[in-house]
Amino acid sequence: MFIDTAWAEIDLSALRHNARVVRELAPRSRILAMLKADAYGHGLLACAKALHEVTDALAVARLDEAEMLRQVYPHCPLLLTAASLDEDALRWCARHQVAVVVHESTVLETLLGLEQPPPVWLKLNTGMNRLGFDAPAFLAAAQTLRARGVEPVAMSHFASADEADPAPTRAQIAAFDAVVPDELPQSLCNSAGLIAFPEAQRDWVRPGIMLYGANPLVDGPGPALRPVMRLQARVLAVNPVGPGDAVGYGRTWRAGSGGRIATLGMGYGDGYPRVPGDGARVWIKGQLHPLAGRVSMDLLAVDIGDRQDIAVGDVATLWGPELPVEQAAAAAGTISYELLCRVQRRVSRVYREA
Repeated sequence: MFIDTAWAEIDLSALRHNARVVRELAPRSRILAMLKADAYGHGLLACAKALHEVTDALAVARLDEAEMLRQVYPHCPLLLTAASLDEDALRWCARHQVAVVVHESTVLETLLGLEQPPPVWLKLNTGMNRLGFDAPAFLAAAQTLRARGVEPVAMSHFASADEADPAPTRAQIAAFDAVVPDELPQSLCNSAGLIAFPEAQRDWVRPGIMLYGANPLVDGPGPALRPVMRLQARVLAVNPVGPGDAVGYGRTWRAGSGGRIATLGMGYGDGYPRVPGDGARVWIKGQLHPLAGRVSMDLLAVDIGDRQDIAVGDVATLWGPELPVEQAAAAAGTISYELLCRVQRRVSRVYREA
């Protein structure tokens, strides 16, 4: 059996724990678990298996992901959120009872032309200004769908529920409530929304990033979530460097008083940021160490100082319980969502139960 160079350990028990946290935070709502982008890089089918019995429905953003889930779970409630839907796609969704998000008139007209439309989530634009009907068009669409016997779930999407200023989100909630009839099932909250704005939880909540153990709030503590992914790589070499020695492409990093460099089998070809930021750290055998030089396609170098206990074959953690992905993302000037989603397929996924 081969020894992996780089892998992502996925803790399915942590995934279910985080779903239970959602249930505790929103006890009166049903949970739509967001599994788009290959379950945020964690593996679609494995995460669906872990979540479909502890949540109320699953959601993906591409038709091929919906097809994969339908083959395995023919009766699980499933929503398709951001796909391009022509008549053939809508017929497939209707045939397989895959609900679709309808956010504009072309899809609505095509859907209404079907003998048996699929279930519908109808999107109202309350300020995100990407997708969604304006208020008059939303009400007309809801009325038309109901006349056809389709009871839509009214939905919208928060633009800044993760940020400290609550005013924009409260304005979106007010805009939603001013338009949507009380009798329609409703869904507003993403991960940040269901934590920071419990009054907006309504009939359905749509957790995404928090299921995978990352805090969705920009500022302030989040709930007691458990990281699901631990991204790891082997130490491939340990070499001494003298004072002033350069490391990596471009010779951009130089050793101060000398020390040792551990080279890991992880690079931007695996999805690690090519520009990880000055604060980027790697966890090796109980300590954090800074990167040394540029990240290359397959390798990155770590300044381990004068440590003598690190050797070829040792395991480094790029993010995980020891080093939160939020910290790695902040150092790289991005967000945890992006780092998790960009982990490439050549990085093995290893699934376990804690």
